[in-house]
Amino acid sequence: MSKRRRGAKRPPAAPTQPPPVTIPPEAILAESRLLRHMLTRCGVPARDRDDVLQECLIGAVVAVREGRYRPQAGLHPRRILQRWLVGIAVRQAAKYHEKSYRRREVAVPDPRAYVTGRVPSPHGEVEARALLDLLWQVEPRERRVLILVGEGEQVSEVARSLGLPIGTAFSRLRRGRKRLATVLKR
Repeated sequence: MSKRRRGAKRPPAAPTQPPPVTIPPEAILAESRLLRHMLTRCGVPARDRDDVLQECLIGAVVAVREGRYRPQAGLHPRRILQRWLVGIAVRQAAKYHEKSYRRREVAVPDPRAYVTGRVPSPHGEVEARALLDLLWQVEPRERRVLILVGEGEQVSEVARSLGLPIGTAFSRLRRGRKRLATVLKR
């Protein structure tokens, strides 16, 4: 139950939306010049401007048919329509700029032709991730020693860097290898 406002006789009225207005598609089409100008100002190049303009016009006609054009009273009806269409044009231009082919991603038939040198296999990365997931099943103390030794450090250096006796470092390495072998067998 909501708390009643002080001095209020009744709850505040919900804001009312104006009723939907139907306008003919010809009125929308008459504003093509304005839309084309807005698309130019939004940075849509000339080669794609007609396509984006078509998306704007279709979107506006569909919105009117679905009852989403609800102008507020007070301004001249053509001015209200123009403002609404400008909003549609700005949103369509933003969508245009977000598309992958506009972000300079160019599809080529064989991308390996542009790579020089050795190309790593994608399977190696997948296998490495699977092994790392298995490594997380080893105890953290043993895992730390395993990783450092796997990177090429000597066990004595690992013991010194972790502040452990050398015997403890060797036993953690032995137990870590044993647990990792058990996990790999599964």
